[in-house]
Amino acid sequence: MAKSRRLIGTVLLLLLMPLFLPVVSADGMPQQPQINTLWLANEFGENNHAYRVTFADGESYQAVIDVEHERAGEDLDVEILQSWDLVDGFRILDIQLNTSLDWNDIITVSVSITHYAEQELDEPMMVEREFEVGTWNQPMDDHEIMLETTWLLDQIYNTSEGPQGFNLNFTGQGWQQRIGDTIESWELGNGSISFLESTDLGSNNLSLDLESIWKNETIQSGILTSQVFEAVGSGVLHIISMEDDVNTSIIVEVTNAELNRSIINQVISERLKIDANGVLNISSQESENSSFAVNGDIGVFYLETWDENGVRRFYDQRFEAIADMIIIDDGSRLDIDVNTLNSGETWNDGVRTSQIEEVVGSGTFGFSESDNESSVNVNGTIYQFHTKSEQGITLVDDIHIDGVITGDVQGDFGVVRGIELTGMQANATGIEFPVNVIHEESWFNLTGINGGNFFDGAGIGATHNQTWDYQVIYSDWENRTVRLVWEESGADSSSGEEFPERSPIEKEPEPPEVEEALGNLTVSRETGLMPIPMHPGDKIRLDGQEGLTLVVTAEAVTNDPRDGHNFHVVSWSGVYEGSESGTATGAIIDEGPLKGLISSVSRVLAIPFGEEGNLANFTETQLLTRVISPAVVTAEENSAPIISGLYLLEGLVVSEGGSVATLVAEVSDVDWNLEQVTVDLTPIGGSIVVMNDRGIDGDAAIGDDKYSTLIVVPGLEVGDFTLAIEAQDSFDSISSSTGQITVVNQAP
Repeated sequence: MAKSRRLIGTVLLLLLMPLFLPVVSADGMPQQPQINTLWLANEFGENNHAYRVTFADGESYQAVIDVEHERAGEDLDVEILQSWDLVDGFRILDIQLNTSLDWNDIITVSVSITHYAEQELDEPMMVEREFEVGTWNQPMDDHEIMLETTWLLDQIYNTSEGPQGFNLNFTGQGWQQRIGDTIESWELGNGSISFLESTDLGSNNLSLDLESIWKNETIQSGILTSQVFEAVGSGVLHIISMEDDVNTSIIVEVTNAELNRSIINQVISERLKIDANGVLNISSQESENSSFAVNGDIGVFYLETWDENGVRRFYDQRFEAIADMIIIDDGSRLDIDVNTLNSGETWNDGVRTSQIEEVVGSGTFGFSESDNESSVNVNGTIYQFHTKSEQGITLVDDIHIDGVITGDVQGDFGVVRGIELTGMQANATGIEFPVNVIHEESWFNLTGINGGNFFDGAGIGATHNQTWDYQVIYSDWENRTVRLVWEESGADSSSGEEFPERSPIEKEPEPPEVEEALGNLTVSRETGLMPIPMHPGDKIRLDGQEGLTLVVTAEAVTNDPRDGHNFHVVSWSGVYEGSESGTATGAIIDEGPLKGLISSVSRVLAIPFGEEGNLANFTETQLLTRVISPAVVTAEENSAPIISGLYLLEGLVVSEGGSVATLVAEVSDVDWNLEQVTVDLTPIGGSIVVMNDRGIDGDAAIGDDKYSTLIVVPGLEVGDFTLAIEAQDSFDSISSSTGQITVVNQAP
């Protein structure tokens, strides 16, 4: 019996011994830790090259860390700094490296766990993760995709002058293609833009419907090398000013507006062109019996500017109008028909290359006056009023007025003024200047007086005055008269000359300057380095776009369905840091050749601008709509493209090169892998042409399944012609069809 008890005790001891041994068996192995990026800012605002190993619990661990950092095929010398901590009940190990990150680097982080819960493992647990360094939203493999984008930029604020505002919204489709190290992206759509600028004297309000908004970017090896933004549209411009009791209103219909902003090789270029026509209204009501009004039609309102790196390189402004002007003042009335009102100037690189100011008009005037039951009427005709300066030189200064006096005083009067000759004249200090000699002759004859005290009590008789104004020819100068000669005959006859002091004052024309205008705000998307693919738990700081830094946290693995196709993605969220405030959320593909590509994103951002710290609100949503390449289906799953029509957008085309027409083929492909659509134009004197759905060469919209090309019929072909069309996908499945177009004769 005692032997049996000893045997049982020995067996129990053997069974329990593994529980007390210092080496942990397989049943006590820890769970695998998670290795994540910790590419966040250090105390100097620069991104760390760091990683975090998060263990499955809060127990103690011992581990051996190994890091390999490869750049352009060579291994870098790596130094590792480790720090352990306990965060939210989980043991973590932060790894800080001495190397920096660069695009296309390969980093391998290996963790070998040797001890767990103060026990040595039978075999070390090995965990490894390889990181390929790419650029945010730019897969490393060749690809071609289509996107759908909507965004809104809204700047509204108040100043001491009044409300200010800028609003730009966009809806469109995009296309991105990567070949090798080069990524090209395009966005094409439409939207609207509006400006409201208030000053102490009034306001400018421009509203445009943008029929086309185009954006193109080129990225080479992860670096943005060019960006072009272009918008074309039409709308209304309303200018209101109130100065010295004079109200001015200009309302013009903008028939064409073009805006272009580009960044190419770090050179920022901005171009603006506005072509418009409309109406002009100027009015002033000084008192019940005194008013001033101008009503006119603006035939030409043209403005074109080009700014480069904050310097105005080109400026062209033209204004042409006709108007009727009425001035009423205490019984007098002046009516002038202004049949020419032109102004314009052109500047190239700070040099004025052309300038013109011209006013041509004619009209009538009259007034009545009473005194002690006597009255007098004055009626006159302005036969000519003409002033003109060109290239900064006064060329014309003509006035011709004749009038009659009736009632209890009878007589006539007149004024004739014009440039008599051009030559040289010395001023008061003896310095000679080129001058126009402007001769003005005026007369005032009273032939009868029957009563009253008019014209300061002047009696019957005639006065005749002549002046010769020696005026420098340069219209931009001030105090332009250097010599004045006069002769007066009549009751108070006199003659003489004078040389005004401080005449002339030279003044160069001031070139137009670049002004910090509303809307002069660059809104780009965040960019920076990222691990490809991302894993849940990764934290990165995208600081590649100056002034727009986003701290991103990868969250969870999920699926993102698109038109029957599922993308395996990692959801993420981000917070903008610095002076900007806002958030972004989205999903990024983490499997396959498209890993690193955003499948959906929503951004809400407040961007400060100006010295007063005002905010511009920017919101955007972007959605991956199609993957053209690589294919998202297998050859067995693939379906051939479907051709449903071929037509001319304009309905017909004129032979002998008489018109350019847009040929459109409607082609759909449920598998998104349509590679090429061609049309055979040989029946109308052409060749086999590749059509596109990329918003270029006549195509109106990206990704709408309408493939387009511009065509011209160079020869004498006339009638209905059948054209053959082919569509081919990435698996070489080909669909063929035909369609008819109409070619007509040139008009005689």
